Amino acid sequence: DADYAQMYPEIRTGRYVLIAVTDTGSGMSAEVRQRAFEPFFTTKPTGAGTGLGLSMVYGFVKQSGGNIQIYSELERGASVRIFLPLADPAPSSDELAPSAADGGAMPRGSETVLVVEDDARVRRVTTARLRSLGYNVIEADNGTAALTLLAAHPSIALVFTDVVMPGDMNGDELAEAALAARPNLKVLFTSGYAEPAVARQGLGAGAWLKKPYTAAELAEKLREILSQ
Repeated sequence: DADYAQMYPEIRTGRYVLIAVTDTGSGMSAEVRQRAFEPFFTTKPTGAGTGLGLSMVYGFVKQSGGNIQIYSELERGASVRIFLPLADPAPSSDELAPSAADGGAMPRGSETVLVVEDDARVRRVTTARLRSLGYNVIEADNGTAALTLLAAHPSIALVFTDVVMPGDMNGDELAEAALAARPNLKVLFTSGYAEPAVARQGLGAGAWLKKPYTAAELAEKLREILSQ
């Protein structure tokens, strides 16, 4: 949708087929993930791989006008998602862009939401979308900063946090610390791969949103959690 295209300017808004390949292996570190599409890069022993597999897939996808993203969490696995444009004529960007009427149809709110996301592109788009729906938004790019903001802003009603973040605190750990300080706080997780340990936090299986998500999915899930 338009939000995804804003995060990744190299891909155009339109209709795509999504192909996802997921495993439950050891996952990739951030360093490996950043180099995964480089030709001849491999983590396999010498002679066990050429390092050309993902780079060839990347080339094919880009030549086809598509996009490819890797989501991974260490010790949980990885998911490679390929977006390929449909062969039939796609609607124009104007047709796909959210209209004022569509925005009005989405669930709205006025609560204060703390968005915790280390990816600046995702954070910027998410913040803009929530503000357009009437929410007050405070931003943080890591768990430590989020806890500081949470203590300084008692009006925060919900923390919307990524699960995998750099630094000394991931989303699960942030939620645990936040709920210890504010037991009535609402928490909504988002993840590109695995469902977080929501059961351990006592939040229920519905308290998370899988990436990539649409603007409508975000609006509906946020309202659902805040209304509980």
